[in-house]
Amino acid sequence: MATLHQDDAGNSWVYVKGSPEIISKLSSMQFNGKDFSRMDPEKILLVAEDMASEGLRVIATAYRKLERGKTELEDVDVDELIFLGLQGMIDPPREEVKQSIFKCNNAGIRVIMITGDHVKTAHTIARQLGIRTEGALSGSDIEIMTDEELIKALRSVSVFARTSPEDKSRIVGLLKQQGEVVAVTGDGINDAPALENADIGVAMGRSGTEVAKEAADMVLADDNFSSIVNAVEEGRDVYSKIQKVILWTLPTNAAEGLAILAAVLLGFAAPPLLPLHILWINTVTALGLGVSMTVEPMEKRLLNRPPRPQKEPLLLPIIKRRIITVALLMVTATFLLYIFNINNGMDISTSQTIALNTIVFFEIFYLFNCKSIHENVFGQMFSNRYMLLGISIVVSLQMFITYNPTMNMILRTSPIRLIDWVVIIIITSSIFFLIELEKYLQKMSNNKQINK
Repeated sequence: MATLHQDDAGNSWVYVKGSPEIISKLSSMQFNGKDFSRMDPEKILLVAEDMASEGLRVIATAYRKLERGKTELEDVDVDELIFLGLQGMIDPPREEVKQSIFKCNNAGIRVIMITGDHVKTAHTIARQLGIRTEGALSGSDIEIMTDEELIKALRSVSVFARTSPEDKSRIVGLLKQQGEVVAVTGDGINDAPALENADIGVAMGRSGTEVAKEAADMVLADDNFSSIVNAVEEGRDVYSKIQKVILWTLPTNAAEGLAILAAVLLGFAAPPLLPLHILWINTVTALGLGVSMTVEPMEKRLLNRPPRPQKEPLLLPIIKRRIITVALLMVTATFLLYIFNINNGMDISTSQTIALNTIVFFEIFYLFNCKSIHENVFGQMFSNRYMLLGISIVVSLQMFITYNPTMNMILRTSPIRLIDWVVIIIITSSIFFLIELEKYLQKMSNNKQINK
């Protein structure tokens, strides 16, 4: 920056500030407090580097007397300056930023610093924050590098200093070419090209310029980097909950459909479940059980998992496998219990009531499994009070339709014995232990592969 001033005597003066590298080139003399001497750029830059290595943001200042009556600055007016000195400013990183970068490292999110500061300043701050990097590159280094050379450097270097808007946008573009999902944060006009080129441009809401805000996809209201990391964690939680709802809904619905299909194919005159029963199950369990999954507390260590690949399907192989396993287990157990009861002289209505309750209690126990796709849930079974409330309501409704005479007439159900409930609980709870065993064995297998 250069500004023009007039003193009381009518003399014109230009005062200049900027990076030590530029100001030292524009200065021919230096002022040491008492007199003037020839400019020594090398000494000035060494001092600036020492200051920058301590994490200081260094600005050089200079001035020059112009002809009287000067009213407008020209390029030649910022030549042959008199160097005044260096100013070092410290802008200590917020403690929460260091913690957030630690979270990013654990989450497989790479943090790259692209700044206009001195290379040593940027590198020092990066070390303080825990940004993983092998050295730092300056804008002048980037300019002479080919795309192939810069791509190679990007694999290990995460700090770029004294960069131009073109440098920032070029780095973002090359990262995207390598298949990376790139989010850029910025607040100034110089950040606009990179914000626009990024997959997700995030502008600062408080300190950001209007140009940066217009170029970005979203605006950060509190200008806090930690908010971005929290948003990533929240996004992972939402995506995980969508998968959990699918994980619970598809196999339970498939089991209900298979029960009707199997009865038709096997030629049962009286199927285990009537269409009215299916309607009841879907209505009660969807509201009482399925909805509670959407308010499931966030899983621990979500940010310790690596980012999912861009092309990863919503239905993971483990979800597909579990859909088939659970659906077949539910329908097989329900059918076998129904056939056993019929063959032992139980009337059709009571047998169907037991089958109806068997399906519902399968869904209740399997709901606990769905609290986590990969992790065992023994320690968090009662963490969701809404789920417990929903289960209580569903169980109460099942008791109501089983023992209330009016509901017996409407839904064609019958009261069942205590021993029948014991059998139902034993059979349906098996699904919980089998799925948790599968998770444990899968985790052990994954650990062995990692150790190899």
